[in-house]
Amino acid sequence: MANTNQAREGAWISAAIAPSLILLLIVAYLPILYALSLAFYDKSAFRPDMEWVGLANAEWLLAQKDFWAAMGRSVVFTLGTVGFQLAFGLFFGLLLNQAIAGRSVMRSLVILPYLLPTIVIGLVFRWILNPEFGVVNQLLLSSGLIDRPINFFGGIDAAMPSIIITTGWQYGSFAVLLILARLQSINPRLYEAARSCGAGTWRCFVDVTLPNLRTTLLLIALLRGIWMFNKFDLIWIITQGGPLQATETLPIYIYEIAFRDFDFGRAAAGCVAIFIILLLFSFIYFKFFNPTKEVEVNR
Repeated sequence: MANTNQAREGAWISAAIAPSLILLLIVAYLPILYALSLAFYDKSAFRPDMEWVGLANAEWLLAQKDFWAAMGRSVVFTLGTVGFQLAFGLFFGLLLNQAIAGRSVMRSLVILPYLLPTIVIGLVFRWILNPEFGVVNQLLLSSGLIDRPINFFGGIDAAMPSIIITTGWQYGSFAVLLILARLQSINPRLYEAARSCGAGTWRCFVDVTLPNLRTTLLLIALLRGIWMFNKFDLIWIITQGGPLQATETLPIYIYEIAFRDFDFGRAAAGCVAIFIILLLFSFIYFKFFNPTKEVEVNR
């Protein structure tokens, strides 16, 4: 009887989750498998047939200087945005963990950018940093810090830093939430013990706060690194990879191959390249940092 009940319960569970699994298979996994297979074919928007070419798409992609340049820009963008988000999250996490006036309001304001649609962030920053009527340029000019407007998104040297700051500002709230949650779980007695031994604010931060934040910071670096390397929408909304490819990261480069050159096979090979890069990054991350070992200093 017990085995019958267990079998019946298992059948009900399988029936309950089957629709979700089927939907996930159709929406997520089948497109991924199709993209992986498409990388081995010569497929164009102007030809309905598909011709097997093996690794020819990958060989063509690796021979392109623009591919390596776009990869370099993706690395710069990823490191810059992740670093900015970690610094942003650490600063505001420590600030909002203190008993200060208006803390609840400040927490809401810090989380707000993460809740706004990307299109809103892009359009707002294009207005704020506009060289002709942007608020930032007007403030810098009126204060005498600059003598002519800065073309933040239209200048070759300024475009990438501006995109990094914009993206970091939008997604820094994610880091604030995780860091603040971890800070609130640290045992206050650790700080009391450190101060009783003569430790000041800096030593408490180095010896107590940072060790307890280690795993959280590594987790943020992994998740945001993967998402930022794949980032497309905000860059496309603001600069579309310009000026003169100054912000053309790898996703934008692949998008242009697919929807400007209409070469879906080579674009799929580029997507596979991104997948392999992120897979190697994740392997190195888990191999050397081992985030499963939480550093606890609670005793």
